[in-house]
Amino acid sequence: MKSSRGRKTLTVSLLACCLSAFSAPLLAQNLPEAGDVTYDQVLESPDDPMLSYRYALKLIQDGDLLGASATLDRLILLAPGEPNIRALRAIVLYRLGNLREAKDEFAQLLQLELDPRLKANIERYAAEIDRQSQRTRLTALVSLGYQFDSNRAGSNDADKVRTVVGDFDLTNAAPTDDDHSIQALAKLSVEHDLPGQDRNMLFASATFYDGDQFKLDDFDTQSIGAQAGIRVEVGELFVTPSVNYTHLWLGEESYLDLFQAEARYDWRINDPVNLFASFGLADYDYHVTNEYPSSEDQSGIDVNGRLGLDWYIGSDHRLTFAYTHRRFDATAEFESFDGDRLNVDHVWLIHRGIFLVTNLSAEWDRYDELDPLFVGTDREDVIYRGRLTLGVPVATMFGTEQSGFLDGLLMSAYGEYYLQDSNRELNEFENIRAGVSLSKRFRF
Repeated sequence: MKSSRGRKTLTVSLLACCLSAFSAPLLAQNLPEAGDVTYDQVLESPDDPMLSYRYALKLIQDGDLLGASATLDRLILLAPGEPNIRALRAIVLYRLGNLREAKDEFAQLLQLELDPRLKANIERYAAEIDRQSQRTRLTALVSLGYQFDSNRAGSNDADKVRTVVGDFDLTNAAPTDDDHSIQALAKLSVEHDLPGQDRNMLFASATFYDGDQFKLDDFDTQSIGAQAGIRVEVGELFVTPSVNYTHLWLGEESYLDLFQAEARYDWRINDPVNLFASFGLADYDYHVTNEYPSSEDQSGIDVNGRLGLDWYIGSDHRLTFAYTHRRFDATAEFESFDGDRLNVDHVWLIHRGIFLVTNLSAEWDRYDELDPLFVGTDREDVIYRGRLTLGVPVATMFGTEQSGFLDGLLMSAYGEYYLQDSNRELNEFENIRAGVSLSKRFRF
């Protein structure tokens, strides 16, 4: 039996897809908002199915799925023939991880004469239960998009530089023009449940990415990657060790081999709060290219640790706060640094699968020394980044159900501002990025 711990933020958004389809007599009248119903009102009128139904909706919105399940169990006794109540109860059972009972309820409902929209949603949940019941699950994701960058090369506005042999005026040779690109992504993922009652799982994925610039061909980027790991339940902890490999080409030249290993720990201390920590080790191996003849200086070992918490606010908001410290030891001392980063991320499930993701971060990097070619104090960078991503299912855009080819088809748009502020003018730059993409997810 699978649990829904860690997935509660999806509940109301997914339930809303079904609830909006309920058109049986019980819901045919104008109803008060769920928030208007209190437990005391239910106690005063225990035989009023309408009141109890709205109270169950309120519990779902508050994230209390166990309370909603108990209320719906009692409602089944009051109105055993009402398909809307039975469907809502089955969905709550599914979200609680009681797949067997939810599957039986859905199977019985599909034998009834139902509103077509409600039936389509029930069929989708029944198919998802069948998939979740499989020991091995495959997912394929393909995406195609367009991206704009105001400063793709990350160029600076410095007009003078101080070196050990004197001061020189600069005519910035690096391209500072904006550029456009086509982005393509393909990813294949597999999950396999291990035997036993614990929620232990093996997972792996392979990814291919291609970014083709319109003008700056030296910044055309391709990468291939592979990841594998295991998720193990250890008492109250979920432990997830994983390994990752990425090879990157820049301007059609082999540029980077990256090997990473990470262990993540999650502890769901109560319904609204999940604490997590991760520890990582990465080996960056840069290769000399025609455009970057000294890139090997950046090669080195990155050691990092991260602490944070996920805070679930109701059923449609999640806030994540995280602090990361990293130590990068490069081949060249002037490329080695200590860094500290703060992240604040917000996920908002709006309605019918629409979501908005906000990412904010600030990072302070302190380098061991200055490049010996230059004169001045040791380098320090402060990096600010803000990003907004809006995702809308294509089916929602057309006012239809997510079924057939439209199931898993997503349109997204994003915007990002990136600023690197430094005490070395040569290392300062900013970039504004925006893009749109269309992605399709296939599940097997």
